Amino acid sequence: MTDMPESFTTLLRRHCRELPPERALTEDLSLVELGVDSLQVVELIMAIEDRFGIEFPEELLVPESFASPGALWNVLEKLVSEAGV
Repeated sequence: MTDMPESFTTLLRRHCRELPPERALTEDLSLVELGVDSLQVVELIMAIEDRFGIEFPEELLVPESFASPGALWNVLEKLVSEAGV
């Protein structure tokens, strides 16, 4: 199980248009089913880069990276670790 920090889930929740406030944001939910479309992904990338001080390399801008909160956190956690942020 992926331990997603509140700073990440709070940011991500703002981009999940179909996630009711009372529903937990779990690692295995589909971001597409939560209302995250291609425009939301672009906005989400920009918000994540600003918040965590990293840049998404082009090779990670693939659907698998944005399939679920857990998948996205795994990518982000690796980028943050590599950047030493």
